[in-house]
Amino acid sequence: MIRQWFATMNEMLDELIIRYPHASGEEKEHLQEQWNMLKTLSDDIIESWLQFEDRMAFYRDLQNQPSAQQPEHDPQLLMGPFVKGQGYFKLHMFAQASQQLEEAITQYPDFIGARLFLAMSRMHMKEWCEAQRHFQLIAAVTEENKLRAIAYNALGCIQAVFAHLDQAQSYFRQAIDTDPSFDDPKRNLECCQQGIGQLQLQFGSAELQAIVH
Repeated sequence: MIRQWFATMNEMLDELIIRYPHASGEEKEHLQEQWNMLKTLSDDIIESWLQFEDRMAFYRDLQNQPSAQQPEHDPQLLMGPFVKGQGYFKLHMFAQASQQLEEAITQYPDFIGARLFLAMSRMHMKEWCEAQRHFQLIAAVTEENKLRAIAYNALGCIQAVFAHLDQAQSYFRQAIDTDPSFDDPKRNLECCQQGIGQLQLQFGSAELQAIVH
């Protein structure tokens, strides 16, 4: 059913692509209205899919916790601040995201997904020490290589901000060893190896500019 629905949308879009170059001014306005409708549908689908993925990630995180560490709280109560925090994060409202995600990990300290988004929010807010604390914990406890690599890469970026380039490179190498498919630490390592100056660093969710003396 989903495939048929997308096939229909693609057919509609193909027709717009074919007709638009030869359309009159009035017809182009009509075609634009149809495109706007498709764009609205596309945005709604993406938003719904992201919300679905958020819940999938939450469930996966619950599965990865040892039985002794399963939350005593109602998972529905945990989902509220976590989903709100992710929503604020996607809107680049990092202070609000941090507030919601702090609430989530206060209730459930072993919720790695919430802690990761909190750490990233702290990075965006340039609260380096607080971000470092969360990333160090993630690197120490997570069993997923991708998450550990993200944590190592972020820790490398923080060390670069503090002008500790040797330590930064060490973290970037650990990230590469942990997840060779992760490109950000490779670029960051090359950037550090180029020497002193302005570094353009990638830390998983955005670019970080660091002036290193």
